[in-house]
Amino acid sequence: MGDWVFIALVGAAVVHIFEEYVYPGGFAEAWRQLLPRAAHLFTLKFQLAVNGLFVLLCLLCAWIGRANLVLSLAAFSLICANALLHIRGAILQKRYYPGVISSVLIYIPLAIYAYAGFLLAGQLTWPQAGLSVLLGAACMGLLMAFVLRRQVNANGQRQRGA
Repeated sequence: MGDWVFIALVGAAVVHIFEEYVYPGGFAEAWRQLLPRAAHLFTLKFQLAVNGLFVLLCLLCAWIGRANLVLSLAAFSLICANALLHIRGAILQKRYYPGVISSVLIYIPLAIYAYAGFLLAGQLTWPQAGLSVLLGAACMGLLMAFVLRRQVNANGQRQRGA
């Protein structure tokens, strides 16, 4: 399995963010509609921080590459978890959800290809793959936990126990 797959990860992230915010765009509004009690969190600063950290993470994983497959492949698990959330958004809203096309056509196939390639090449064991998947999913889980814990009710008060 070649190192190109890690460069493809960075390209996939750029394409995905482009779909979310530029063409056709509309992710910020779709987020607000899907999670209205967390809309106050979705500021420009938040969007830049999350996406900036994500691109940096993808670049770091491309740099690490095969030197530590558990860590570098965790980014593929992260994009797969992100893809599932975009698919969920499209299902819940019963319409196009910004980022769902690149999620289905690029993120999921790329993640499957990366894990399968390194597993079949014998460069990654199943326990390593499982740990990598858990690390990537945990990153998305932490972000979603942060968002869900800071939801507010209609009066702008933080939800108890949320």
